[in-house]
Amino acid sequence: MNARTAIATLTLAALSTSAAHAVIVSTAGQTTFVAAPSGSATLGNMQGFNAFAWNEVLAAPQTLAADQTNNGPDSGAIPGIVSGTLDSHFIHWEPLPGAIGASGSVTFLDPIVGVMFTPLNLDNSDAPAGHPNVTYPTSYPFRGIGGIPPSTILVAGNTLHFNFQSFAPTAHVVQVRVLTSRIPAPGSLALLGLGGLAATRRRR
Repeated sequence: MNARTAIATLTLAALSTSAAHAVIVSTAGQTTFVAAPSGSATLGNMQGFNAFAWNEVLAAPQTLAADQTNNGPDSGAIPGIVSGTLDSHFIHWEPLPGAIGASGSVTFLDPIVGVMFTPLNLDNSDAPAGHPNVTYPTSYPFRGIGGIPPSTILVAGNTLHFNFQSFAPTAHVVQVRVLTSRIPAPGSLALLGLGGLAATRRRR
């Protein structure tokens, strides 16, 4: 293998590693991962004792308003605008009759940079960030983590912890959209560095 072929191979490997980002790595507690989401996340269509989590739009340039851009609980959320090449993910819970609450966590490969949990920011991000095979309850006023008792979330690096609560009499759909930002894996950076070094030596 000559130097030029080696550089191309290393670069392709680095890009392939980067493309593997953006996935939900694991879930815990009362969480069900949906690998191939399709259908409706509107009222009465996706109910259960567990919350459902899925990946949405991956590696898309986005500029979106988020309700929380910092680590910590939603009670101390700092809102802001999130821009860049982002991946979106969704957590949905509508309880079956008899379900009191659902608690668990979702861990992503990349760090969380923004979370939407109010009707306004969920509505505004449905079109650009929502999964194309899922119908969302856009314009439905009782979505998000509001209500009494309130549902809560906690952002910790690349993990989102949640404690969702069922309440009446309003029919509420607990929904959270999570934005993660891709960062090159250390191995990818090393490979690209080696490729550049080899190219420099060859030119000399």
